[in-house]
Order: sequence, then structure tokens, then C-alpha cells
Amino acid sequence: MAITMKSEYAIKIMLLIGLQEKRVTAREIVNNCREKLPLEFTEKILADLTRHGLLKAYRGRSGGYELSKKLSEITIYDIVSSVDNPQETVRCFVKINEETSTPETCAVNNIWETITKKIEETLKSVTLEKLVNDYKAMCKQFESVKTPKKYTQKAR
Repeated sequence: MAITMKSEYAIKIMLLIGLQEKRVTAREIVNNCREKLPLEFTEKILADLTRHGLLKAYRGRSGGYELSKKLSEITIYDIVSSVDNPQETVRCFVKINEETSTPETCAVNNIWETITKKIEETLKSVTLEKLVNDYKAMCKQFESVKTPKKYTQKAR
């Protein structure tokens, strides 16, 4: 299971949609993300997520995107596998023989398969609901931390 930049953006996009209780447009997602997501790339990811049944897309004046399932029914694995190919994960780093080297003959293949399975298990165990709740808890934690006075006073 390769976690690419596209996967990371997809998770952030789904988090932003999950935090909303209304339909959102691609532009709203881009504007609300602290990291600057490129609009065109965001639209491609939204299309992938819609095609895989995680989002509903609406056209027209009141168009946009909303979750097609409950937060608790969407896993991080679902999101990642919607935008990236989960089969392209194990790679042989030891070249035994260029012509005959295959994943089966790779000396480290078993290790990578174990790592891949653990990653998949973890991604399947974390729901979008957990991610949204963790995000909300972190926001509250940041709000409760007082900023020292010297950082809040304007420079003269």
C-alpha cells in the first residue's frame, strides 16, 4: 500500500468534507485547507472519490460534494485505495538477477509483504469518524493553550 501525495490530499479532502454538515464545492475545499491544494488536482481527486462511491457529486448552482456514507462507514483504506492502486506496494530492492528477479525470488519480499499487511490493517481500522473526532479534539487542545503575551502584542 503506497501512501502517495495524492492519497494524503485525498485524506485531507475527505476530512474537510467530513467536518462540514453541508454540501461543499471544490473551491471551498481548496480555500478551507491550510495547505494550498491545487484546484485542478483537487477536482481530479474528488472525481476519483465520487467514482468509488465515497462522495456524491451534485451539479448546478447548488452543486458540490457530500459524503455518500456515514463517517463511521468510511475507512482511511477506502480513501487511499480510491485514488491509488493498493496492489503496487511490494518492490524488490535486492536485484538477484535482472532477467529472473521477481517478487517471489526477492530476498526481502516477505518483509515488505508483512509491512504492507500491517499498513493495510491499520488503514482499515481507522475510520473517517475517528479522524474527524481527533481533529476536533486537537483544535480544542490548541484553543486551550494560551499564547504568551509578548507574541500577542503588536510591534510598535
